[in-house]
Amino acid sequence: MGLLERFLDGAPAPTRLWLTRAGPVDNPEGALYSHPGRPLAPEGLRAFEALARRLVEHAPAHVYGPDGRAESEAVRILAELLEVPYTLEPDLRERAWGAWEGLPFAEVRRRWPELVEHWKRDEAGFAPPGGESLEDVRRRARPVLERIRDRHAGEAALVVGNCTVNRVALQLALPFFPLEEGLRFEQNYAELTELRFYGADGVLARLND
Repeated sequence: MGLLERFLDGAPAPTRLWLTRAGPVDNPEGALYSHPGRPLAPEGLRAFEALARRLVEHAPAHVYGPDGRAESEAVRILAELLEVPYTLEPDLRERAWGAWEGLPFAEVRRRWPELVEHWKRDEAGFAPPGGESLEDVRRRARPVLERIRDRHAGEAALVVGNCTVNRVALQLALPFFPLEEGLRFEQNYAELTELRFYGADGVLARLND
């Protein structure tokens, strides 16, 4: 059943999946990082305390995120202040950068110029040496996001994600949206994107609110 049919025949109460992005982090050298990542910077800690106050009115039933340093810090802050349970899901981790982990992009470009050109041509399928592609992350993260959506049918849940996993979540609601176009969606730190699901059919209700 598509969205039009659902709305014409009476849509059920939506499932609200709130997304946010953990950060800013302590990363003065601008390095590529994945798991376990970097801790939240002091302004990141303050931003998530403020975000929790905003989320009270939306009443998420549960907070989810990966077990990286910044994400797990943010998850715990939000869950404690909202007084709801939380779960850390390793399959929601940021993409692994492999041999590029911890390197500034300028050094990556200098050492692997041919691979950077390959990345430009195939953003979704390209994986750094020993790392993951966007498609790899979709294969591990999408089932977790679907379980969260289905577990909280008719409720609201919050996912503290990262740049890559949030793209996968957006695609869950917008199946026509290709992963390689993810940079067309701004993902600001400690702000809210709302996806509403009517069964498996999704709507992008707000972005970076």
